[in-house]
Amino acid sequence: MGSVITAPERLSLLPLEQTLKRRWMVWGAAMTVFMVGYFHRIAPGAIASDLMATFHTTGAVLGVLSSIYFWVYALMQIPSGILSDRWGPRKTITTGALVMGAGSVIFGASGAFAYCCLGRFLVGLGVSVFMVNIMRLCVEWFRADEMAVMNGWTTGLGGLGGLFATAPLAALSAAIGWRTGFVSIGVFSVLLGVLCWAVVRDSPADCGLPPPDRDRRYRRVVPAERQPVGRGMAAVFRNRFAWPPLLGFMAFYSSLMAFSGLWGMPFLTQVYGISTQGAAGYVMAVSLGLIAGCPVVGFLSDKVLRRRKAPYVAFAFLYALVWAVICFSRGGKPGLSVMYPLCFALGFFSAGFILSIVAAKEVNRPDLSGIAMGTNNAGGFLASAMLQVVLGRVLDANWDGTLLKGVRIYPTHAYRVAFFICFGVSLLGLFASLALKETRCRDLLPVSCKDP
Repeated sequence: MGSVITAPERLSLLPLEQTLKRRWMVWGAAMTVFMVGYFHRIAPGAIASDLMATFHTTGAVLGVLSSIYFWVYALMQIPSGILSDRWGPRKTITTGALVMGAGSVIFGASGAFAYCCLGRFLVGLGVSVFMVNIMRLCVEWFRADEMAVMNGWTTGLGGLGGLFATAPLAALSAAIGWRTGFVSIGVFSVLLGVLCWAVVRDSPADCGLPPPDRDRRYRRVVPAERQPVGRGMAAVFRNRFAWPPLLGFMAFYSSLMAFSGLWGMPFLTQVYGISTQGAAGYVMAVSLGLIAGCPVVGFLSDKVLRRRKAPYVAFAFLYALVWAVICFSRGGKPGLSVMYPLCFALGFFSAGFILSIVAAKEVNRPDLSGIAMGTNNAGGFLASAMLQVVLGRVLDANWDGTLLKGVRIYPTHAYRVAFFICFGVSLLGLFASLALKETRCRDLLPVSCKDP
C-alpha cells in the first residue's frame, strides 16, 4: 500500500514563485482601498474653509466633524483585529470598502450638518478595518523579516491617497465643487470593493499555494476565537512591553494628523496669506515626506540595522525637533521659504510610527497579533480624535473675532499655542521610544508562553 501524501507535503511540491507572485496582487488590491481611506483621513483640511462657510461652524465644531473619523476608527481597531482573526481580511476589507463608499456619497450629498457627520462616521467605520487586515495579509503572505518593510510600503503608498487630499482636492473643489467630488469618490470606492473580493485571499493556503518561507509550519496562527476575546485583550494590556509602541504611535500620529489632516491648511492661508491651492502644496509636502520616509525607516529597521529601537528613537528625536522649529522660529511663523522643507521633514520623520505596529506584534504572542495590532492602531487614532478637538478649542479661545466670508480667521498667536501642544506631544513620543523593547525583528513570545 502506497504512502499517503499529506496536504502540507502536496503544497511543498508547488513552486514558491507562485506564492511570491500572487502575494503582490493580493496586497496591491487591498492597497487600492487603503489609499482612498487615507484620502478621507486628511481631506477635511483641504476643504476646511468650504465646510466652515457652508455649515457656519466654529473651529471647535470643525474639529469635531474631522475627529468623527478618528473616533470611530479608534473604537473599531480592536474589533478589526478580532474580525481579522475570525472573519478574515478578504470579507472584512470588501465590506469596509462598501461602507466607506456609502459614507462618502452621504458626506458629499448632505444638506445638513448632521448628515455630513453621518457620512464622516460611515467613512471612518469602513476605513477602520483596512490597516489591521492588510497587515494580517502581510503576516500570511510575507516573511517575518519583511514585516517592517511591508508596513513601510503600506503606509507610504497609502500616503499617495493623502496627496490627492491636498492640492488635487483643492483644485477639484474649485472646478466642480467639493460635494460632487466626494460623491464620485464614493462610487469609485464601491467598485474597488468589488475588485478586492475578486482578488484578495486570506492566505496562500486559500489559493492552494505554499507559505512564503519553507520553514513556516503549514497552518495559520491559532485563531482568537478559540479563546475568550477578553482574555486575549487582557493579555495584551498586561504586557508592559506593549505600552511604549502604543504611546509612541499616539504621539507621532495625533500630532501629524493635527497638522496635515486639519489645521495645516488654515494656518498657511491665514498666517501667510497664501491661496488655498498654494497652501495645499505645502501640506502635500507632508504627504510626500511620509511616502519617502516609510520605506526608508522600514528598510533601515529590517535590512540594515536589524533593530527596532535605534531607528525609532532617531526618527522620534528629529520629529520633535521639527515641531520645535515650527513653534519657536520667528514667534511661531517660520519664513515661508523654509516651510516647505519643514513640512516635508514633518512627514518624513513621522514615518517612525510604522515601527509601532510591528513592535506591538513582536512583543505579544503570535496568536494575539490581530488584537495587538488593533490595540496599537486604536491608540493613535483615539489620540488624533482628541487632539483635533483640543486644538480647535484652543484656536477658538485665542480668536480675536475676525471673520472673512463666514470663516473665522485666527491670529498667529493662536496657532502657535495650538502647535506648542503638538510639540509637547512629540516629546512624549520621544520618551516612549526610549522605553521601547528591542525585538531584533522577531517575535519574542511563542504561542504557548505565558504573558510577560
